[in-house]
Amino acid sequence: MQHFNHGGSFATKPELGLKRPAQSQSDRKSSGRWTFFFLLLFTVAVYARPQDIFPSLDALHLPLVFGICSGAAFLAAVFSGSTSLYFPRELQIVLFLTLWYLLGIPFAVWKSGSLQMFSQIWLKTLLAFFLLSQTLVSLKRIRFLVWAVILSEFSVTAMTLADRQHANWRGERLFGFNQGILGWNYFGIAVAMTIPYLAVLFLSRRSFVRAALVFGACSSLMWMLVLTGSRSGLIIVTLSIILTFVLILRHSSRGRITSFVVAAILLITLTQAPQVLWTRLETLWTSSDVAANQIAASAEESTQDRTALLQRAVRYTLEHPLLGLGLGNFIVTSGTEVGRASAWHVTHNTFTEVSSEAGIPALCLFAGLLVVAIRNMRRLGNSVPADPRLLELPLMARATLASVVCFAFGGLFANLAYDYYIFYAIAIAVGLQRVARRLYSVPSKAPEKSTRIAQPFPLAPALR
Repeated sequence: MQHFNHGGSFATKPELGLKRPAQSQSDRKSSGRWTFFFLLLFTVAVYARPQDIFPSLDALHLPLVFGICSGAAFLAAVFSGSTSLYFPRELQIVLFLTLWYLLGIPFAVWKSGSLQMFSQIWLKTLLAFFLLSQTLVSLKRIRFLVWAVILSEFSVTAMTLADRQHANWRGERLFGFNQGILGWNYFGIAVAMTIPYLAVLFLSRRSFVRAALVFGACSSLMWMLVLTGSRSGLIIVTLSIILTFVLILRHSSRGRITSFVVAAILLITLTQAPQVLWTRLETLWTSSDVAANQIAASAEESTQDRTALLQRAVRYTLEHPLLGLGLGNFIVTSGTEVGRASAWHVTHNTFTEVSSEAGIPALCLFAGLLVVAIRNMRRLGNSVPADPRLLELPLMARATLASVVCFAFGGLFANLAYDYYIFYAIAIAVGLQRVARRLYSVPSKAPEKSTRIAQPFPLAPALR
C-alpha cells in the first residue's frame, strides 16, 4: 500500500485538531473565492431548481445569472493575476470531447437541433466543469460543494414529501415538484451518487447537527425513491450502499453501525412502499404473459421499448461510426423511422447516447474520462497519509470512486451524457488530486496491481 510523504505544513479541518497552514503564493493565485461563491449558488439553482417550485423565479433565470457571474469573476481573477489556469487530464479530455461534438454539427441529421443541444445544454455543463476544476483547491471547498448538492436534494425532496397532494404524479408514481433530479431513473442515480458522500460527512466529524442532516437526508431520499417506483433506481441505490460499505464504512466500528442503520432505513421504506413498486419489480423476472394488471403491463412495455431503443442506437452507431447522428438527434431519427408520435424517445442509455449521436471516438473519450477518474480515485483512496488524522482526503476519494462507478452503472438506464451529474463528480476528483499534490508528495505512478479495490486502513480517533 502506498504512503504519502509530508509536503510541508498540513492543511486539514480544524475539527480534526490540526492547524491551518499558511497559504503559499500558488495557493492564493488559485483561490478564485468569488468564482466559487457563485458556483455554489449555481449548484443550488441547478440541483434544487427553485423555479420549478416557485414559478415566479423562472423569469430571473437563476442558473444563467449565477453562471455568468461565476464566469465573469473567474475572468477578472485571471486578468488580475490572482488566479492561474489549470488544465488537468480530465479537463483536456472534456475539451477534446467538446471539439468532437462541435465537429459533428455540420454533418448532423438535424443541424439546428444539434447546434441548440451544443449551445444550450453542453456548453453550460462545460462551463460548470471548467470553473469547478479551477476553483476546487481545498478540502473545505469540496466539502462545501458536496453539502450544496446534498442540501439541495434534501430540501426539494422533503418539500415534495411534505406536500405530496400538490406534487406531480404520473399514475401511482411520484414525480415531484422538481423537473430535474426527481425524475424517476434520474433520481435513483442522483441518490446513488450522493450516498457515499453522506457516509464520509458523517464519519469525518462527530456533530449532532451534522448527523441529523445526514440521516434526515438519507431517510428523505430513500422514501422518495420508493415512491418514484423506479426499478433501476432501486437497483442502483442498492449498489451504492454496498460500495459505500465496502469502500468507506466497514473500516471502523462507527461506520459498520452506520451501514446497518442505512440498510435498516432502506428496508423500512421498502416495507412501506406502494404496490406500484413491487408490481414493477416483478416484471424483472416475469414475462408479459403473466402481467396481471395495467401497471405490470406498462412496466413490461417500458422494458420492451428500451430494448428496441438500445438496438436502434447500436445500429445508428454502426451506420454513423465517426461523427454520429448529431447531438440530440437520436430522438428525431428514431421517431421518424418508427413513424409514431409515442416513439419519440431518447436512448435511455448514456453510452449509446454518446455513440449514436457523436460517434465511436466520442464514446471512447467519454469512457476514457470515467476510467481516468476511477483509476485516480482508486490510487488516492488506497493511499494512507503519514499523519492518520488526514484520512478525510482518501475517504473523499473513495466516495468519489463509488459515485463514479454508480453513475457508470446507472448510465445504462438513463441518458445523462450532456448533463451535470457526472461532471460534478469528475470535478471533485480533480480537486482531490490537486489537494493531494499540495499537501503531500503523491507518486506519479499507480501502485502495484492488487486483487482488492480498497485496502483497509485504521481510522483516526476523530473518525471512529
